[in-house]
Amino acid sequence: MSSDDMLYSPSAARNKDMIAEAFARLCPEAASVLEVGSGTGEHAEAVLGLRPQLAWQASDPDDAARRSTAARMALLGQLAPLALDTRHDHWWTEELPQVDTIVAINVIHITSREGYENLFRGAAALLPADGRLFLYGPMKRRGVTEESNLQFDASLKSRDPSWGVRDLDDELQPLGARFGLAFAHAEQVPANNHVVLFTQAGR
Repeated sequence: MSSDDMLYSPSAARNKDMIAEAFARLCPEAASVLEVGSGTGEHAEAVLGLRPQLAWQASDPDDAARRSTAARMALLGQLAPLALDTRHDHWWTEELPQVDTIVAINVIHITSREGYENLFRGAAALLPADGRLFLYGPMKRRGVTEESNLQFDASLKSRDPSWGVRDLDDELQPLGARFGLAFAHAEQVPANNHVVLFTQAGR
């Protein structure tokens, strides 16, 4: 892979430093990370800029995204990304390194219910005691969110009816509890997004 493979996202450019800071602050004990839906690889690159000692396993179902991420991870001495897709049942039974943290940035609103439910199911299967699931993206709180997120939700559903802005309280927290992942933290961050942390409580 070469730098010619690197893709650039305007939204990642705007939010990657804030996400990296939030991850470093909320997951100080993290040592080994599986990122689901790495996209261009810019978020991983930003986190590793603050925490270069992390072992980071990126992944994405899209070929072009994996090439972009692979080029960035090669420069940082990290593993090449895997072709994981949480829409597939038992994606977590693939040959994966042991990790203590799973990261999904801007993922759950652009996948089906099966996709984000399988994310939680896989996290529960993979994470050790006190392992962490770190999420970032637009979210509702008991049906309430900003007008821009409502417009974004409508736009997502026009592209794919299974996509949409998820509800942290009414959807994600019960889903976490179902799989033994305890809701640990949420904070609103710029551009009407949330950083959310779940921890493995089932072991």
